[in-house]
Amino acid sequence: MYMAFKHLHLAAIALSLLFLILQVVAHLMDSKMKEAKWLKVLPHIINTVLIITAIGLCVTLAQYPFVDEWVTSKLIGLVAYVLLAVVAVKWARTNAMRVFALIGAVAWLGLTGKIAITKTALF
Repeated sequence: MYMAFKHLHLAAIALSLLFLILQVVAHLMDSKMKEAKWLKVLPHIINTVLIITAIGLCVTLAQYPFVDEWVTSKLIGLVAYVLLAVVAVKWARTNAMRVFALIGAVAWLGLTGKIAITKTALF
């Protein structure tokens, strides 16, 4: 079961990042695609799968946020990634803000990946 959760989780991460980049590029180019329903709905579905598989991994490994420091750090990274993604797609008023938020989201995602690989806490 662990391998199924892990591979689905990794696929959800990749798809989440792909759709975030698509949304930001659509906004930067002021494309009509940014209003496409599928581009607004699919990221929510993908991120829900991401969270469900993360919970599944926690249960399978018996390692939980606020108990195991590295899992807490991953949760902090996930929250930061999601908040910066929301800034990039919805709250940003300028293209510079969108790009800055996208870079921040990708950086947090990378840091969270490092934490997952090394199982070392952020703080």
